[in-house]
Amino acid sequence: MDERNFGGGKSAFPSLTEGDDLSGFWAALLAQHRDRCLALKRVVDDDLADMITARRLEVEGIVHGLRRSCAARLTEGLEANRRVEERQKRACEAEVQEVFSVLLEDALRSRLEDFRRSPEYRDVMEALAAEALRALPSPLAVLVEKGDGGVLSPGGVFRDIREELEGVWGGLILVGEGRVVDNTFRTRWRRLRSSFTSKLAESLGGLASHEGFCV
Repeated sequence: MDERNFGGGKSAFPSLTEGDDLSGFWAALLAQHRDRCLALKRVVDDDLADMITARRLEVEGIVHGLRRSCAARLTEGLEANRRVEERQKRACEAEVQEVFSVLLEDALRSRLEDFRRSPEYRDVMEALAAEALRALPSPLAVLVEKGDGGVLSPGGVFRDIREELEGVWGGLILVGEGRVVDNTFRTRWRRLRSSFTSKLAESLGGLASHEGFCV
């Protein structure tokens, strides 16, 4: 029980002696009551203020903790989204590069089909054969695309020329004892395809991103 004196140290009640005016007694009693009420109100206000302050600090601590937690989750979410976006962009760029490769391959195959019907094709075939012979000087057989059997002059190391290849776009394959030297156009293209398409994409200024495919 709170034993604070709300009367400011005065007697609990005003004294009444013989001859005192009754109205004065009641006025003093009312004044004392007002003083006690004011003192009680101050105590209640002080207690209430302390409770409000304590509760405010508690709430501020909770809010601060929630903000830290939300900020941490937001950071984690942004980082996760960034990683997802990077994976998606890499996948998109790889897909666009593959489209480049397919388009280039189709165009190259078409151009080589026309080139194989030109007089210059014989010179190219002889150069490819000479290059392959440096790796395999004494082949047992020379394999070429159907229709290319007459391009190379038979004789010498080219005793056995066989038109057994299909879809290699031209060129030749030398077959020896346990060795094969593939110098066809298709094989040469596929050795260079990855670096060639990458350089082409770079030379076009990042076409995938520029055109909005991978953004």
